[in-house]
Amino acid sequence: MSVSPAERLARLEGKIIDFRLRPPTGPYRNFFTPTVVGAVNRILGNPVPRSYTISTDPFPNAEDRALAAMINEMDSAGVRLGVMNGRHSVNRPVPVHIEDADLAELTARTDNRVLGIAGIDFDKSTEEIIAGLDTAVKEHGLVGVCMEPGLAREPMYADDERIFPIYEKIADLGIPLLFMTGPLAGPDISHTDPVRFDRVARRHPGMPVVLGHGCFPYVNEAIALAFKSEATGVHNVFISPDVYAFAPGGEAYAKAVNWLPERFVYASAYSFCGIEESVHETLKLDITDEALDAYMYRNAEALLKGAGAR
Repeated sequence: MSVSPAERLARLEGKIIDFRLRPPTGPYRNFFTPTVVGAVNRILGNPVPRSYTISTDPFPNAEDRALAAMINEMDSAGVRLGVMNGRHSVNRPVPVHIEDADLAELTARTDNRVLGIAGIDFDKSTEEIIAGLDTAVKEHGLVGVCMEPGLAREPMYADDERIFPIYEKIADLGIPLLFMTGPLAGPDISHTDPVRFDRVARRHPGMPVVLGHGCFPYVNEAIALAFKSEATGVHNVFISPDVYAFAPGGEAYAKAVNWLPERFVYASAYSFCGIEESVHETLKLDITDEALDAYMYRNAEALLKGAGAR
């Protein structure tokens, strides 16, 4: 790579879209405890993000100061927009509920710098979930859906037939679907097997499917699914490796971005990595400028515009 990371950052200034950025406030702060955030960043070799640390201060207005610090980090790293996901993960030691209304409120507090995508609560009936999606998109202004079927009270795989009516609604709304994949996406890692998401994407070719955490550790299989989406002309599968691009075995993601630039979406997974650290480490990867543009903002921009986001 002949161009320095600093030169690359200058070229990308104000363009980057971070497709998995969870603000250090409210339900996110309660879920991502200092112990969890510290452990993940330590494993990845990163410092705990300063804005997250501020959010845990036992002083007044800690959340407001943390949000301001996070926006400053976005500005310093050239990040124009972040995307935060709602979630209803009850099948874990500490259940978490991040409601659609919380996301809408956070979007307002960040002056539309961080956009929300609705979470699916599988404790509700299918009819309630479908009605809630209309509310999320049309009233709260959310720009997508996040689904974690492996973390439901009764864990499911993504291709479970009980979920099919929800997929049909998401497709009708014309918004992207972000799956939480990766080693923590269910009781065992079979819940992140790309073949499950392959079946969903094939059944709903008009619905963009974004695989957060890149189906790690199924790196080659995820890349093969991206290849299939490109080669067959369906073009609805996007891989977002985020922090796992820097995990052992994740090196292939960077090669795949060069090979299939239209099939990858950048994310930091903040607060599991700092906003600035993630951008700076990504810009060190051996990725061509054209592929980097697609990865860092162009693909996410198309997904958000397709969902009606500004």
